Amino acid sequence: MFLDKLKELTTSEQSKYKIGELLDMFESSSIIVCLVLVTIVTSLPLPPWGGGFETIPGGILSLFLAIQGLLGLDQVYLPSFAKQLDIDLGFLKTSDWTKKIIYWLEKYIKKDRAEWALNPIFEKLMYILIIPNALLMIVPIVFTNGPPSQCITAMAITWLLYDGLLFGSTLGVSIFVIVMYTVLFIVFAKLLYRTRKTWTFGLWK
Repeated sequence: MFLDKLKELTTSEQSKYKIGELLDMFESSSIIVCLVLVTIVTSLPLPPWGGGFETIPGGILSLFLAIQGLLGLDQVYLPSFAKQLDIDLGFLKTSDWTKKIIYWLEKYIKKDRAEWALNPIFEKLMYILIIPNALLMIVPIVFTNGPPSQCITAMAITWLLYDGLLFGSTLGVSIFVIVMYTVLFIVFAKLLYRTRKTWTFGLWK
């Protein structure tokens, strides 16, 4: 079970793993596990530390993984050299949020709850929703990165834990986040257009 593997990673003396090792550990769930790995750091409720640029790599990789999921690949495709890259998971051991998240998962996650939601159609919907969230992560603007990253992490984790109720809920939250940002971008674009003479110093009339 994914939660058992996650706890093993947080308690193991080993902190650095090759990406290939992690993929082998999680077998057929490797695409969704990769989604967790590439977004977990940027999903933690920490202050922005890269001016919005810190989520660009995770966004690009999430987009790449979502396309693979839509294509129906059973295992993630990565070049051989990428599987040999090391990833340091030491932050999982030191972060208090990791302990809180595991505690919350153990307390509230119920395997096979609302099992009807754990179907191929909803899985494809998850990958479709990941695409706009990943694009938001790529936009280098502060406050457009955290919620999309958290949506991807939440959808992936609840799918891996086979809790259909929470999985369906995360799909709903993800849809809400996408709609919210779409509305905000439209409003902001209209505001920029109305004030174009001001911020362009009269060059754009």
